[in-house]
Amino acid sequence: MSKLGTLLLWLTLTTTGLAAEQYTLDPAHSQLTFRVRQYVSVVTGKFTDFSGTVTFDSEHWERSHVEATISVKSIDTGIATRDHHLLAPDFFDAEKYPTMTFRSTSVHLTGERVAEVHGDLTMHGKTLPVVIRVELQSPAKSGTDTLVWTVGTHLRRSAFGLRWNPVIEATSGISDEIEIQMRIVTPAR
Repeated sequence: MSKLGTLLLWLTLTTTGLAAEQYTLDPAHSQLTFRVRQYVSVVTGKFTDFSGTVTFDSEHWERSHVEATISVKSIDTGIATRDHHLLAPDFFDAEKYPTMTFRSTSVHLTGERVAEVHGDLTMHGKTLPVVIRVELQSPAKSGTDTLVWTVGTHLRRSAFGLRWNPVIEATSGISDEIEIQMRIVTPAR
């Protein structure tokens, strides 16, 4: 390979690495909420203790990567007795499984600022593939910009072993499907 070819290859490889910026999730300005249908009403809640990083390449979204950790004990449905029950061994078993984690495996751009993030979610001792829809609300102009994302997905809690009594669940009309919504703020490092 010629010296010019070697130089061009080196420039391509080094500028590709420079395009990705590292962001840390800001829990003070981010929200992680969920909704579950129960007969005609909806139970809502949130997790208040979570962290994560986003390696974002605005030119090549497919090179981006996401990792997040959620503390199960930070669940808040607004009713302390329900939260206590959800943390007990017959549901989340928060003593044995204190965190949920997500690690992306691929990112596919589906619109101008919309992507599907495929990854592995570990919850209650089980790791399953999930797809999360992500939309960038505030485009980055440089690595010093704060990014704001809206994120959503649906999960079946039974897939992760989150069931306690099928008869009670059926008679109380609690849905197996959980709707997850997030507003993620990631200031640049």
